[in-house]
Amino acid sequence: MTGSSSGAVPRSEALMAWARGAGLVTDPREERRLAAMRLEVLAGGAVPGGRAADVALTTQWAAFICWVDDHIDRRGLGSVPGELERFTASLRRVLAPGERSGAATAPHALVLAGLWERTASGMSAGWRERFTADYTDFLDASEEEVALRRAGARLPLREYVRLRRRTITLLPMLDVLEHTGHAPLVEAPGVNARVRDLRWAVADVAGWVNDLASGADDAAVGQDNLVAVVAREYACSPARARGRVAAMIRERRSGLATTAAELRAGSGLLRERGEDLRRHVDLVETFMAATLRWLATTGRFAPGTRAHTSVGPAEPPA
Repeated sequence: MTGSSSGAVPRSEALMAWARGAGLVTDPREERRLAAMRLEVLAGGAVPGGRAADVALTTQWAAFICWVDDHIDRRGLGSVPGELERFTASLRRVLAPGERSGAATAPHALVLAGLWERTASGMSAGWRERFTADYTDFLDASEEEVALRRAGARLPLREYVRLRRRTITLLPMLDVLEHTGHAPLVEAPGVNARVRDLRWAVADVAGWVNDLASGADDAAVGQDNLVAVVAREYACSPARARGRVAAMIRERRSGLATTAAELRAGSGLLRERGEDLRRHVDLVETFMAATLRWLATTGRFAPGTRAHTSVGPAEPPA
């Protein structure tokens, strides 16, 4: 069961109430945009059968991540030097060692502080360090991306892919799912490299499919996009570039499936550790499938730009 009952507030209404209280939506237009995102669909697919509190926390993290992304990319934050850095500084202070208590004062930092406290509770010191590193790297990458945009610089494909992996905020979300999905990452010398590759592959696929879906929105704000980068790299039309990106996604998903199968074999791990690893791999693949289904149905992007089945089926692990 999901933890919901016939008398419970529907997840979409509960998310809207939370977002209003947190200050993430302040007018009817923002409420309509949040509702159209259908983030409860993403969270429900990411933690199927999860407890209501876990699904709600997952949904709230997704809403906050989308809000920060929109604030940076869609509202022109960073067009003035130092503007984005001031915005991110308050988020960095929330996660700074020894400064978490009472560190948040800006409204968006208060939201992060509340989510952080609820998520970090009961998690290991290693998890806290990993989440902090992953989220801080996202902030670093966002500042790098905005600086490039402000300078009118265009990255070649290889460099764009590396930067996109860091700006998609998938790695922090995977960290959150270790808590809400009750499947912590397993660390051991024999599997660490493949677990890292699995996480990177999920971030790549999600970022690339997102770029297929958000092309019109990105062009409207002058932001680079994988389709545009591929078109430049191969001197081809946007239509051909979209086909190349779809092929890249299929190839990356194939590699992801191979890595997941290798990890499920659990070679070199004790039996109980192998079971923990398989649970974590299942969580990652389930989230990947949920993300692809969500990107195909969300109203977050301009009409007619959703990602469709050209990248293959979005099925969770059996």
